[in-house]
Amino acid sequence: MKHIISILGIAGIVSIYSACSGDDAPDPVKPDDTPIATVSSSSQADASADPTSAEQPAASAGQDANASSSSKAKKDKKDTTVVVREVVTQDTGATSFPQPYSSKADPFCWTEGCETWASSASGPDVPPDDSISLGGDVPNKPNMDAAPVIEGLVMTDMRDTQRYDLQDVNGTLWTKTNIGIVLVGSNCYKGDNNNCKQYGRLYTLSAAQSACPAGWKLPSRADFDAARNLTDFWKYGGRGKDGNEDFMGEMGFYWLDTNEEVQEGDKISDSCNNGSSCAMIFVVDAPGYGDEETKFQYDSQAKGFSVRCVQAK
Repeated sequence: MKHIISILGIAGIVSIYSACSGDDAPDPVKPDDTPIATVSSSSQADASADPTSAEQPAASAGQDANASSSSKAKKDKKDTTVVVREVVTQDTGATSFPQPYSSKADPFCWTEGCETWASSASGPDVPPDDSISLGGDVPNKPNMDAAPVIEGLVMTDMRDTQRYDLQDVNGTLWTKTNIGIVLVGSNCYKGDNNNCKQYGRLYTLSAAQSACPAGWKLPSRADFDAARNLTDFWKYGGRGKDGNEDFMGEMGFYWLDTNEEVQEGDKISDSCNNGSSCAMIFVVDAPGYGDEETKFQYDSQAKGFSVRCVQAK
């Protein structure tokens, strides 16, 4: 009887222990949960032998496995961010400009077609469209400080590369042809460039004062007196008056140095009697025209007359 009771007691103890062990068992792993590391077979064997002591190593191993798995997951995780760069072209409506013209010829110039008028035997012609009138604008403004180059009896005006034959008159060098540099306050007779080729330009007094290159100047009364009777020396380019021109081929009109004053016997223009600002000019008739005379005259500074230059001493 005692033997039967002992067996029943042991069975009861075993049943109680199994029930307690079932209460402490971990919940099943859900599909979405982080998997728990598997304990090695030796650990399972030890746990079978001593369930109480096996719980802590297994938990520790699970924590280590979780840490290792988390660390590995961080290392294996790659940055999948995609950066998209897109170039957008926007029409702003800006105006496009053509390539500027530049000459490869000698002499160099910026205006298309200027090569055809940039040089000649006695100097370059004026631009094809002579829009420079008394008081007008000047394209391609020359370098007014450039000194001329003299070779024998030829002077090259380096302001615009025009060339002028020279003549010695009583020890003074003159330009043998009329000046043709393009300046504000100058124009061709009747606006015709062919007239500029033959007779030079017509200048107001203000423009005439800048027409001669460095080292040269407008002739004095004495200079004109020395040259007044020379043949084949004067050009009869006419004059500009009140927006019109006349007397081309018949008379020549030339500005004097502004220091010259009216003297007895000089003619005084009606323009000066009417209050206009006036200055001295030299007038010469062409052979066969009028009295074929030469004279000094006091005339309006606003009129257009020719320019000759003499070398300053």
